[in-house]
Amino acid sequence: MFRVLLIGLPAVVRPKDDYLDDGHSFHLGLAYLGGMLRSEGYHVAILDCFAEDSRNLRPASPGDEGWNEYGLTDEAIVARVKDFSPDLIGISIPFSCQHYVAEKVGRALKLNFPHVPLAAGGNHVTALPDRIDRSIFDYLLLGEGEYSFLSLVNALRSGSEPKDIDGLYQGDKKCAAFIQDLDRLPFPAIDLLPLNKLWRGGKRWINMFATRGCNYDCVFCSIHTIMGYKIRRRSAENVIAEIKHWKKLYNIQEVYFEDDNLTTHVSWAKDLLRKIAACKFNIRFYVRNGIRADSIDKELLILMKKAGFHDFMISPETGSQRTLDEIIGKRMKLSDCERAVQLAKEVGLGVNAFFVVGFPEETWEDLEQTFQYALRLKEMGCVGFWVSSATPYPGTRFFEECLSRRIIDLETLDYRQLRTVDYLIQSPNFSSEELIQFRDKMMAALAPKKKTVIDKSAKALRLLFSDPQFFWMKTRYKLGI
Repeated sequence: MFRVLLIGLPAVVRPKDDYLDDGHSFHLGLAYLGGMLRSEGYHVAILDCFAEDSRNLRPASPGDEGWNEYGLTDEAIVARVKDFSPDLIGISIPFSCQHYVAEKVGRALKLNFPHVPLAAGGNHVTALPDRIDRSIFDYLLLGEGEYSFLSLVNALRSGSEPKDIDGLYQGDKKCAAFIQDLDRLPFPAIDLLPLNKLWRGGKRWINMFATRGCNYDCVFCSIHTIMGYKIRRRSAENVIAEIKHWKKLYNIQEVYFEDDNLTTHVSWAKDLLRKIAACKFNIRFYVRNGIRADSIDKELLILMKKAGFHDFMISPETGSQRTLDEIIGKRMKLSDCERAVQLAKEVGLGVNAFFVVGFPEETWEDLEQTFQYALRLKEMGCVGFWVSSATPYPGTRFFEECLSRRIIDLETLDYRQLRTVDYLIQSPNFSSEELIQFRDKMMAALAPKKKTVIDKSAKALRLLFSDPQFFWMKTRYKLGI
């Protein structure tokens, strides 16, 4: 039987990044590929290099003290691949900051398994296929990969040369056609992931998509690179069938919707929420990427609460309407966010807010307006905040603008810095250091009240007894030893 191994990469972070707290996220894209291949009778496995050994922290490369890598080492990855003996290896590169670790892992695999073809896909590959080292990767797949990857596997299994495959990179940047009928896709094979290691003895959660795509065009967003501008929706029945499937199999307790615009089509969203509420799942639901404030009304929030949401996220992005209109292009009024916070308070839902600071055209006045606006939302009852640095991700309008204005240079770009906690670009109005200091000051002012020593001690003790090895590794990491 033709064997396919799908690989999720180790993580790369700066030494002082506080990234050791596990986020509620896994390789949903690889799980979708796994589900598709398995439904067609292939033997498929997923190797999540981070989750398999998330305690293993080390310098990203010899002599490089600026970055750390954690997850399986190259040697351990090679050993796992040898054990599985695949006929094809697929590597997911969803984030541009993983560019170098993808090349490093790919070289190790090429050296040890020269006759096993390597394929790569994901947002970074789709946005910058001409920057991927073709001496390492034999095939690049652009856009949504379920059907294009299946076509590649079918071709290789039959011994024919892959060609005329929708989305296979052959010098142009034509993506695979967007999948219109999402209900036809097999459920993602999340059972192939190391769930016990991802859950770490805590609550059992899953990620899922109910929709794909976004019909807006915010300057910093790359979702269109993979999923396009048209929103495609699964039926409510199909979404609920998947929830029931994982509830029966794992008794899941939390579901994180990964949609970029779950509530854009409000009538569809309300129908989904009513049907979820009717199932009485006893599951807590989240919208990881938030919902648009201008799509919110009181009925929607009441239905969210009945379905099992305790809070949700909105993205004002800024406190300057000028920045929102002229720079970000979000097509939304800040007053919509204030109204959403007020409605949530009336309904009894918590609200969290995302902000982005540091666009080259922004002034100190814009930044101060953002700071004051965020404080106003906090006074109104907003309970959580996250402030990102403006980051020119490949595949975004912001990236193309930065290239054309020579704010960044592809030849010298350090892809690892393409993270919202760094500030890569140079603004005429403030330095990188000033922007990071402003962001940190804003985050500190918006943070909830500091936890007491008793709170921190109780959390530490829970971790010590549930996972002592991780506790001591995290303690050493915090202390820098």
